[in-house]
Amino acid sequence: MKLEQYSDIRHQGAIMETDLIDTDRHGLPQGSTVYKLILGRLRRGEISPGDRLVDVGIAAELGVSRMPVREALLRLVHEGYLVGSTRGFRLPRMSADDIREIFELRKLLEPRAAASAAQGVDSAGLERMEAAWNDARRAVEEDNHTELMEAYSRFRSQWLGAVPNRRLADTISRFVDHVQTVRILTLAEPETQRIALSLLTELLEGFRSRDALRVYDSMIRFVDRAEERFLLRVAADPNQIFGSE
Repeated sequence: MKLEQYSDIRHQGAIMETDLIDTDRHGLPQGSTVYKLILGRLRRGEISPGDRLVDVGIAAELGVSRMPVREALLRLVHEGYLVGSTRGFRLPRMSADDIREIFELRKLLEPRAAASAAQGVDSAGLERMEAAWNDARRAVEEDNHTELMEAYSRFRSQWLGAVPNRRLADTISRFVDHVQTVRILTLAEPETQRIALSLLTELLEGFRSRDALRVYDSMIRFVDRAEERFLLRVAADPNQIFGSE
């Protein structure tokens, strides 16, 4: 769906952060609210490379002025999620080298971060990781890559929330989000879905046992296989990954 129309941003099923967002004294969304709504859609793969985000259309749908919408969009640009264009905002176009560099950074950061979270995650966090894993398993059984992405996002959010170094956790979250388009295309493949579930299972077992070394090793394998599947996808059809202007 083109976001110039933006006809369903308030739909309950499309908003994951409704209990956390802020409104002004009139009950209307503030800039932080709009930011969370759009970021949630980005993370769930609901915004594609061809979509244009136009502040006027989003403001009209939400019943707010352009100011909080513009604030949210510019914040997303600053964080690398979007780029400005003459016709609004869109996802950045990333080259193969860009994505390889992100994978290199992920391999440096994620294993250590996940290991640091292994002993810090509490029982409630583990329960939510278990729930996300169960949803991921069902998604693979049903060949539903959209639900698989959402389940993995919730699983990742739980262990990232237990990382003591918040700057590290925030940095990892942004790098992972920046390759969302790649994840959409690779997870559409049933074989990649099965691989992802197997690796997610390894991670969950490590977190269950609070074994930092096991989690570290599992995360290395997770990111390595993600890069491997990406490279295979590029070799098969580079235009589908990167498109053209």
